[in-house]
Parts: sequence; C-alpha cells; structure tokens
Amino acid sequence: MKTTTIAPDLTLDEAMFEAAAEGFATDVPDLAPLTWERFTHAPDWTLVPNDCGDAYKAELVLRNTRDSTLKLNIWNLPDLRGGEVSQPHSHPWHFTAHVLLGGYNEDRYSPENGTIHRERGVEHTAGCVNDVPKAVYHEVTAIHDPGRTVSLMVCGQGARGDWGYLDLATGEREPVRPDPDFAAKLRALNPHQR
Repeated sequence: MKTTTIAPDLTLDEAMFEAAAEGFATDVPDLAPLTWERFTHAPDWTLVPNDCGDAYKAELVLRNTRDSTLKLNIWNLPDLRGGEVSQPHSHPWHFTAHVLLGGYNEDRYSPENGTIHRERGVEHTAGCVNDVPKAVYHEVTAIHDPGRTVSLMVCGQGARGDWGYLDLATGEREPVRPDPDFAAKLRALNPHQR
C-alpha cells in the first residue's frame, strides 16, 4: 500500500485517499476529481493544534470562497477546547460533515429560551452525514480510529470571527478568547509548509 508522510503526526495512505476521492466524487461532484497528487501535496495540509500544542486534526482546504468552504479533515484527537472543563463551541457557518473513514463521537448542545438541550455521545461512523446548524454548539469527544478518521466538511456562508463558546452553567454565548501562543504552535506542527 502506498503511503506518504506529510509531517510526524500525518501519514496518508491509499485507503484514506480512496475514501476521500469517493466522498469527493459523491458529495461535491461539481469539483474536479480528487487526485493522489492533490491529496498528498504536503504544503496544502495544515495540522491544527489543540490547547496543549498537539495536532488534534489535519486539514486540506479544497475550496475557500465567500459562499462556501470545503475541506478534508483527518482526526487524531478529540476537539476538547477547554481541556478538562467542557467548553462546547459553535461555528461561523452551517456545515455538513461526511464521515468517509473511521468515525467520531460528539456532544451537542442547543440553547433555547434559557434551557440547554443536550445530546451526549452522538456517534458518527463511515457513511454518516453529521449536519451541524450554526446555532448548535458541540465538542468532538472521541475518535474511533485516530490518524485514519477522515471527514469531508462542506460549509455554507459564514461570518469571520462569528465563533463562540457555550457557558454550560448559564446557557450564554461567550466570545472566543484567542490563544496568544496559537501561531507558534501552528508553526511548530507544520514545518512542511515553510
């Protein structure tokens, strides 16, 4: 089986590519077919750090326009932004995540009239589509096959900076507090982009 190592925390193989190419052809047929060369082009992959500086996922942005964003994600770790304290986040756009390989669990929170509706341990496996409206807060809490769970994220129009966290005690939205070390963590994980 062909493999390509992009960075220490990201190795791609033929099975991952085949799942991504099939999902690409099925879910975004208006774009050209995904090729092995595009999939393995190292400078286009970005490893995203968590609070500790570990790569929780890798992203390959395939389209980024004013109206939509399309990207492949390869998941290594859960997306727990508050460390040991639950801190669900929202997104600046409505999106669907097509799980192409592996899977993950998430907790979802929907605030409504002072009440928070909670869905915990929602499982998304290969072949599932996870629809996440802009008003939903969530956390990816478990990765089924770390380093090999692949999702295709199809995002609608959004507003830059329109992210937030949900205070589970009050049900209120809290603005994002940028990590002052994020840029340094990002550079450390992505030497292949220099």
